[in-house]
Amino acid sequence: MGRMVKIGLIQTGYNERAGLTKNLDVIYGLGEQCLKNGADIIFFSEMYQYADEDRELVKNPVELKKKAGEWKERCAGLAQKYRAYVAPWDYEVDEDGNVYNSSYILDRNGAEVGRYRKVHLTYGEQMWGIKPGCDFPVFDLDIGKVGIMICFDNYWPESARILGLRGAELILYPLYGDTLNPQWEMKMRVRAIDNSLYIAPCQVSNEYDTAYTGLISPVGDVLCKLDHAPCWQVAEAELGRRVITSTMARKDVREDISQYLNRVRNVAAYGPLTDERQDVWTWEDIFLGKRP
Repeated sequence: MGRMVKIGLIQTGYNERAGLTKNLDVIYGLGEQCLKNGADIIFFSEMYQYADEDRELVKNPVELKKKAGEWKERCAGLAQKYRAYVAPWDYEVDEDGNVYNSSYILDRNGAEVGRYRKVHLTYGEQMWGIKPGCDFPVFDLDIGKVGIMICFDNYWPESARILGLRGAELILYPLYGDTLNPQWEMKMRVRAIDNSLYIAPCQVSNEYDTAYTGLISPVGDVLCKLDHAPCWQVAEAELGRRVITSTMARKDVREDISQYLNRVRNVAAYGPLTDERQDVWTWEDIFLGKRP
């Protein structure tokens, strides 16, 4: 038996956004409804609160840092009030003024456990001057081991793979949405199956999206799917539950599939995955014609 964990899921709508203050009130209210109904952890979608203001704020790191700090303080109060984990999304400004697309986890006392910086950036983010992260940390919480990936990260299977190899049992997946990928759900289910973990996407919904807020099980089942916005739901996940398989060599031996797969990984054959890239293209190369 594993550990039953209640995950607070919220889905916001693109068309309802009405400025930063109102947007924050919307997601705060939806998150609090989840906590009132027993959620152990809640998290928020990517970039919802900034609406059309985000580009201008990214150009003003001082103001951006101030707003991000105010939101963090408010979320910390929510975590303290309900003695639950809260994982906000926001832009992060470092000591040198660099801006990152970031999500972080606050513990049951409102203290920051750790932070993830989005590794794979869109063209737009590169144009705005956002800096990429370079790591996929896993956070050891009292509910289990939790990792984070953000929106475009999903286009690279290595994102979920590294988190899985580092022991993540649940991946929180805040995203703005996905209108380009009709196989979005298939990819989510495959990521979960390949790494024997839960994936919980949380998005800003619009009528053109192929993505949704929900919960995918380690065997690829869609356990819940939010179909309108704004809305919320508390979903249960059994973290630490063994996913059993029989090995090819001995049919009488049954073990956790993730343990088996990790045990037989032949990393000596994986060189192309870790070779340093020799030719990195930027948004300037693509849109300004700086490459042939």
